[in-house]
Amino acid sequence: MDSVLDVIYKGHWWQHSGLRKLNFYIALVIAASAINGYDSSVLNGLQILPEFKKHFNSPDGSTLGFMSAAQNFGGLVMLPFAPYISDGIGRNRTLSIGCFIIASGVVLQTLAASVGHFVASRCIIGLGITLITNAAPVLVTELAYPTHRGSLTALYNTLWYFGSILSAWVCYATLRTLSGSIWEWRLVPVRFFLFCP
Repeated sequence: MDSVLDVIYKGHWWQHSGLRKLNFYIALVIAASAINGYDSSVLNGLQILPEFKKHFNSPDGSTLGFMSAAQNFGGLVMLPFAPYISDGIGRNRTLSIGCFIIASGVVLQTLAASVGHFVASRCIIGLGITLITNAAPVLVTELAYPTHRGSLTALYNTLWYFGSILSAWVCYATLRTLSGSIWEWRLVPVRFFLFCP
């Protein structure tokens, strides 16, 4: 053996059972970026829904700004701790904890009865998103097969936009199909997480 290039698999990844399995697991990790994009953009779409405006008494100005920024407040609280948690308990467990926190925040957001409740739920979501966005790209880079590493890390960053666009379409579809229902705005945060790991 002359170099590491002699042992690197050079065929298509889908023809190798180990690489298929590895890339499937990496795809689940990459979904963290789409979750971040979806949730970061969801409030933009909620603003077009009449039931959202009615439920929260047509928020505008500083109230709407506070509702939108709440996710970042939660993220700022978690930011100093996220790298240490990720290094301390491992990236996989950090992702699991982050997803659990996000799911808890989504449930609270769906059940929000007031602006304060909604803001608190967005802060909780921000805590979880900071955990997953700290651990996921590093885990993708660590796990990716050497010849796939560049493509997979680029895909991770690109999927934020996929989540954001999906959020807009889910809001639009909800507006068209559930108009006038109390679930019109409540199902928007939940819908994406039904399909995510």
